[in-house]
Amino acid sequence: MGQKLFIKATKPDGTIGQKEINVIRSWQESDGKQIFLHTNGVYGYKDGSPVLKKDEFSIIGDPTQRRLAEGWWDRVGKQMSAGFYEVRNAEIERRQLEGLPVVEGNSSNLDAMVYIRRPIEDKRKKAFSEPSTWTELGFTTRPDWWGSAGMIEMGVYHYEKAGEGEDGGRKTEDGEQGVGNVGETF
Repeated sequence: MGQKLFIKATKPDGTIGQKEINVIRSWQESDGKQIFLHTNGVYGYKDGSPVLKKDEFSIIGDPTQRRLAEGWWDRVGKQMSAGFYEVRNAEIERRQLEGLPVVEGNSSNLDAMVYIRRPIEDKRKKAFSEPSTWTELGFTTRPDWWGSAGMIEMGVYHYEKAGEGEDGGRKTEDGEQGVGNVGETF
């Protein structure tokens, strides 16, 4: 008999909902890596996707259970995994070609956030860049403040979350603080 788990799952459109999964057994390493044996016989991750590589079965400590898992991999797992990740990578590529953010796990909402930026010294509105994701602005990893800061100054740039309202709290060209559209905040 399996155990019923409810997990957060990100749908292809980027929305987050709950998903029910049923597992027979799970294994975990001290660094947090996990493998689950689902009731449908698939060795995979918590979200139900199959294991990516055979060497991930090293998590399983019992040699007998590891042999069973590796046998599953040789019989059906390798083909299942290849097919699953081929479809997933094709979807990621399609979204990138359309200019949509790539949806991965629960971080997709943060990755989809866009900011505008301008040099700190240039106070003009027209100095702001087009709304951009963190990758488009040249960051190699998503900054910790991304998505939580409405406005931040880092280095030589002033960043503001895009879509916070027309002129909502942004300084005007003459340096005065704008009040924005107060009616839309309630």
